[in-house]
Amino acid sequence: MNAPLRLAPTPIFAEPLLRLQDLHMSYALRDGGERLALAGVSLDLPAGEVLALIGSCGSGKSTLAQLAAGLAAPTAGLVAFEGLDIAAAGPRARRGIAILDASPDLPCGRTLRDIVAERRAVCAHGQAPGLELARLFELLDMEADLDRYPDELSEGGRRRAALARALAGNPRLLILDEVTAGLDPEVAGFFLTALTRVNAETGLTILLITHDMTAVTAIAPRVAVLDGGRLVEQGSTARVLARPEHPVTRRFAAAATGATLPPFLAEKLQDEPTPRGRALIRLAFEGVSATRPVLTSVARELGFDLGIVAGSLGAAGGEPYGVLIVAAPCDEPYFTAAVERLEDAELAVEVLGFVA
Repeated sequence: MNAPLRLAPTPIFAEPLLRLQDLHMSYALRDGGERLALAGVSLDLPAGEVLALIGSCGSGKSTLAQLAAGLAAPTAGLVAFEGLDIAAAGPRARRGIAILDASPDLPCGRTLRDIVAERRAVCAHGQAPGLELARLFELLDMEADLDRYPDELSEGGRRRAALARALAGNPRLLILDEVTAGLDPEVAGFFLTALTRVNAETGLTILLITHDMTAVTAIAPRVAVLDGGRLVEQGSTARVLARPEHPVTRRFAAAATGATLPPFLAEKLQDEPTPRGRALIRLAFEGVSATRPVLTSVARELGFDLGIVAGSLGAAGGEPYGVLIVAAPCDEPYFTAAVERLEDAELAVEVLGFVA
C-alpha cells in the first residue's frame, strides 16, 4: 500500500471550479443507430481538489475527459469551468485547462528546456504568473534532462516532459487520462510524486481518469465510479475502497486492497457452516479504526484467534483504511460472538461464507 502523501488543502468556494451537470453523450453509428457513452452524469470538482474517476473500459471515462476539457460538446447537459459554459464561451473558457494522456505529443528537434519555455511564452499573455520554470523543473525532478531532446528520453521521461509543458501554461485544471498506463511501478511512482508536489505547492486542481488503483490511492482523496456511462458511486477514496456498494466498485476495491479469496478457498466456499469449520469474514476499516489494533483486542477478549487470509492496511489520499478477510470459528456461540464484537468495534462486517 502507499504511504500518505501531503496534499494541498481544498479551498471552499460557492461555485466549483468544474461543474458537470446532467451530461449525456451519444455517438452516431454507421447503421443509423446510436451508442450511448454518458447518461446523466453530474459531478462537481472544487478548486484545489484531486479527484479520481475510475471505471472499466468502455464506461465513458475518456468521453468525460474530452467533455471536461472542452474538446467536445455534450449531446445534452452543461460543462461549466469557473462558472462559464464551455460550449457557449468557446476557446476563452478553455485557457485554464490542460489535458494529458498516455501518448504525449512533443515537438522534435528542440530541447526540453526550449519546449517548456516556448509554452510559457505562448500562454503568459493575459494570465497570472505561474511557477518559475526553475521551480517547476525542480518539483518534477527533471533538471538533468533539460538539454535533451524528446527522442532521447525514456517513456517515463517523455511523460514528465509533457507534464512540464502542460504546467508551463499555468492551468487551473489538469485532466489526466490514463497517464500511468504502460509505466512500470517505479516510474509511475515518480510521476505521481511529481504531481503531488505540484498540487501541494500550487493548489492545482487535478482530475485523474484511470483504472490504475495504485495511482488512485496515492494521490486522490476522493473517487467517483463510472459504469455504463452512469455515475454509480462517489465519496472519499478510503470510504469507497473500504465499503464499496456497487459491483464495479467492489472489483476495483479488491484490486486495490488485495482482499480477494485465494482460488483454493473460493472453490471450497459454502453457504452453510460445518462442524469445526471456519467462517470467512470481510472486515473494512477506515479513519481512526484503521489505526487501532482491533483484531488483537477482539481475539484477546474472545479467547480465540482470527486468522488473516487476505487484504491489507494502508492509506488512500492521506486517509488510513484497510480491508481484511479473516477466518473465525463457525461453531456457536463463537461465530455470533465474533461477528457482534467486530461490529461493536465499528467495522464493516460481511460474512463471505464457510469452509470445512
